[in-house]
Amino acid sequence: DGIENDLKQIPNQTTIKKIHLANEYTDVHGILIFYPIYPSGSSPKGPYKNRLTGVYYKTQDDHIRDLVQPSKDVEGFCGTKWFKIRDQKELPSIYPCTALSVFKILQEYHISSNDNNKNKMDYQTISIVNRSEIMGRPLAVMLSQLGATVYSIDIDSILEFRPNGGRQRRCNAQTTTLESCLEKSNIVVTGVPHADFQLPLTSIAEGTTIVNVSEFPNICEETLVFERPDIKYIPNVGKVTVAVLENNLMNLKIN
Repeated sequence: DGIENDLKQIPNQTTIKKIHLANEYTDVHGILIFYPIYPSGSSPKGPYKNRLTGVYYKTQDDHIRDLVQPSKDVEGFCGTKWFKIRDQKELPSIYPCTALSVFKILQEYHISSNDNNKNKMDYQTISIVNRSEIMGRPLAVMLSQLGATVYSIDIDSILEFRPNGGRQRRCNAQTTTLESCLEKSNIVVTGVPHADFQLPLTSIAEGTTIVNVSEFPNICEETLVFERPDIKYIPNVGKVTVAVLENNLMNLKIN
C-alpha cells in the first residue's frame, strides 16, 4: 500500500524513551503500539494522571498510551480524547480503529442502502457487551452521538448512553439485565475476551445484526445456521480494522 513500517522490539524499561524519540522524528507520521506491554495481572499501577484529584492511571499501559503525540496517534486513543465528541457536531478524523471499523460495518450491512445519510443511527437500539477503552466505550459514545440508544454492558454494570449526546445513566441491576437489553436491541456488538461466554440467542430480537469483535466466538454459529437464519452475523472485523488504521494514518499525514 506504499506504507513503510519499522518494527521495534524493545524492553519495557526503554519503552517510554523510544516513544518520546518517535514523537520527535519528522519522517514518522504514525505510531502503533502493540499492547499489552505489561501482561494482564502484572501491570503496575500507572503514575498520577491528575495530581489535583489524586487520580492515577489504572495501569502502566494506560499511561504509555497517553505518551504518544496526538499528531502521530494512529490508533486514536489519546490527545484528541474521543469522548469530547459529545461537544462536537462531527466525528473527529482520527478515531479508535476497532470502534470505527464496527461502525463502518454497520453502515454497510445494517443501515439501509436507501438511506441518504449513512452516518446517522437514529431509531437504533444497540447493546455492546464490552466497555473497554479500546472498543466498547468509544463505540458507545460514537453511536449514541449519531442518534442511537446504546446499552453498554460490562461484567458488573450496565450503562445507557442516550441519543445525540444525551447524558449517560447507570441502569438498575434489578430491572435491566443482559437479556432485557438484547430483547430491545436491533444491533448487538460483542467483544468478551473469554471462550466460555455465549450470547443467549433466545433473547436476541428477530432480524438483529450481530458483530463479533472478540477473538472467541461469543455466539453459537451452529444454532444461528439451523435455528436463527433471521440474524445477520458478522463474525470478525480484523480486515476492516486494518483498513481503518491505514485511513487514520492518511488523515494524520494530511493534518
